[in-house]
Amino acid sequence: MSRAVIDEALRLIDGDRAKDYGNASVNMAHIAERWNQLLSLDQLPTTQWIQPWQVCAMMIDLKVARLAQGYKHDTAVDIIGYAALMAEIVGDEDDGTERP
Repeated sequence: MSRAVIDEALRLIDGDRAKDYGNASVNMAHIAERWNQLLSLDQLPTTQWIQPWQVCAMMIDLKVARLAQGYKHDTAVDIIGYAALMAEIVGDEDDGTERP
């Protein structure tokens, strides 16, 4: 993998995207809240709600689905960016615990 692609993704999430959308953790939490409302998950007390880190995972999945149409550089950059944000949201500590 090209280090330039990784650097581009990190520049975007730390630069333009941060300016446009604010703190990524807060933004992903807002998206998770909206998706929980849209799917009425917030009305079901026994249902596990969508978590902010899962928003990143679902956005990665969306980008992977788009790759079925062919490779696009910005899709690769976005996948790397969402993966980096997911790690940031969960935290750098890796205690081996699976997240629900």
